[in-house]
Amino acid sequence: MAWHLDGAGRIVAGSLPRGSPHGGAWGKRVLRGEGIWPAEMYRRDREITEELDVVEPGSATDPARIVVHGPLHDIPGLVDQPCLPTGGWTRSVARLRRDACRIRIRAGGRTWWIRASRMFGVRVVRENGVDVYCTRGGRQSVFSAEADQLDVSVVLLTLGSIPSSAYAPILGF
Repeated sequence: MAWHLDGAGRIVAGSLPRGSPHGGAWGKRVLRGEGIWPAEMYRRDREITEELDVVEPGSATDPARIVVHGPLHDIPGLVDQPCLPTGGWTRSVARLRRDACRIRIRAGGRTWWIRASRMFGVRVVRENGVDVYCTRGGRQSVFSAEADQLDVSVVLLTLGSIPSSAYAPILGF
């Protein structure tokens, strides 16, 4: 997956499956680019392969891990879906409820929420109601003026790493 962002240049997200020299024991999703901080997402209990290269966010008790490589130090974090019940039929039905289809990201002392917006959109809000990212008309993606490099790195890594079914089956991508 690739983006070209105004002010940030070219950015690429991809997967390093298990067996790759830099993929680690289970593999990982990576984000690299000119004007952002590099970032990685790992799944604790599932191997990332060429066929299964996306990461399910997991429950609050079993989150996916992220690491953003900031200029001064690494910023670890977690990605989960705290509103989803665990297991079976209840989990499948809960995914259809729009209010349950939220993803929480915690890193560097911040919290972001990814949720569905309108019919085919996504909205990312940082704690205290700060809008960071949204899609408009299903074709245009916009970061707000308040978004910094940590916001951009975390949002793009997460959106580029998780399947669309993780946050809402109604979304168009």
